[in-house]
Amino acid sequence: MKHTIPVTVLLLVIFVLAQVNGLFVLDYYIDVKESALAGKTIVHQEAYDQSNITVPVVENESSSFVYIIIALLLGTGLVLLIVKFRQRKLWKAWFFLSVVVTLVISLNTWTFRFFGDKGVSALSLYGITLAICCLLAYFKVFRQNIFFHNITEIFIYGGLSALLVPILNMISISVVLLVVACYDMYAVWKSKHMIAMAQFQTDEKVFAGLYIPYKRKEEGKVSSMKKIITEKIPKAQMNLKKTTKTINTAILGGGDVAFPLLFAGVVMKTTGSYLAPAIVVATTTISLALLFYYGEKGKFYPAIPFVATGCFVGYGLFLLI
Repeated sequence: MKHTIPVTVLLLVIFVLAQVNGLFVLDYYIDVKESALAGKTIVHQEAYDQSNITVPVVENESSSFVYIIIALLLGTGLVLLIVKFRQRKLWKAWFFLSVVVTLVISLNTWTFRFFGDKGVSALSLYGITLAICCLLAYFKVFRQNIFFHNITEIFIYGGLSALLVPILNMISISVVLLVVACYDMYAVWKSKHMIAMAQFQTDEKVFAGLYIPYKRKEEGKVSSMKKIITEKIPKAQMNLKKTTKTINTAILGGGDVAFPLLFAGVVMKTTGSYLAPAIVVATTTISLALLFYYGEKGKFYPAIPFVATGCFVGYGLFLLI
């Protein structure tokens, strides 16, 4: 088993919460029922206006995977340059800005849903949300607080999905998943540059994804003792064991959380059903659980191929119902 049972369960719980929050956010920005009937994305424009962001527009949702793949390649290239030249300040600044933007988009749905009809102006609600997001991002990036790090991870991907799901359909998200799954396998097992990026981020304690340090008990034999002790204690009793605690880190990359959410979001707006994405979340969670169960500790695995399989299996199960 790759991690201890409590840590594995915690990773899976945070993963599920991120998926559920993402769908909650998307339901605020996208008219799910109308999008399914129209065969294209119908957004709630006022929701995007509240977050001060522009709704992404593409002429053909089926070809939008091209833009996303290009953006992924450019982003990965920039991160590799940051890793190569150890530009810690640049990485933290970029990460801080990304966290603030995605948190605002995500948390705005909560503040406006629960306080929008309480007589508070939209500008005040946005200002409060922005202040909270900046504070959370500060503790996540510059104070490197594990609690704030993982709490914010639950909300970040909802903001990202609100930007990308409107330009995707089942064809484009399927292509994106397949391409990214192949790339993930190459980057982890062949070139290993994904491992280098992960190690750089964990060293800096500014990691794009779930991050849980923990202690695992390890057993080892006492190899030697002083001669005076060996003379007094029989050899049969010298085969002693000592228990030590080593610091391990359980991580799950941001893409491993984001891409299944994008798929579930596209499934939701395509089918007009809330059951369909729920099934996808369940099957992707099971696929991750199997990866953690059969994975070996200390080894890196590309998670996207596993969650992509869970995505397609979940959608297939919904179509069979």
